[in-house]
Amino acid sequence: MKLRMLGLALTAAAVVCACSVRQGWAQAATPVLAVAEIHYVDTSGEVIDQSADHRRRLREFEAALRSDLAASGKIANAALECPPNACSVGEINDSQLLAKAREAGATHLLIGRFHKMSTLVQQAKFDVIDVNARKIVFDRYISFRGDNDAAWRRAETFLIRQILDHGEW
Repeated sequence: MKLRMLGLALTAAAVVCACSVRQGWAQAATPVLAVAEIHYVDTSGEVIDQSADHRRRLREFEAALRSDLAASGKIANAALECPPNACSVGEINDSQLLAKAREAGATHLLIGRFHKMSTLVQQAKFDVIDVNARKIVFDRYISFRGDNDAAWRRAETFLIRQILDHGEW
């Protein structure tokens, strides 16, 4: 009888340990993030048309987000299947973006919007959405001065740190 009880106790302990290990593996899985194109609005009223520079900076910003996040080893990338310049919150709705992220195998989707308010001030809003839960798990509003490559790089570096320091990852 004692031997049978000991065997049962050992079996129960093994099941508990196996469940703990499996749960640890599930929690340790690397999140897969799809970065949607970032929407840009310029209401600064500047005389000089900078739309080509803004498009270039947006694509560089998005590429830097993807590469810097992947380089951290904490987050993997997934590419959204969209025509160029047609995959931001300004072009398609959130549900469509989430569906594209799911199709790409992403667990999370990053969406963003920039607003150039004046010649010196830009603001941006970024959200990371859990694709399965359809819930925002990270959001940041940032503001920065300048409309040149260096200012955009500083904003991207700041956002990367914020995302990587977030507890979800």
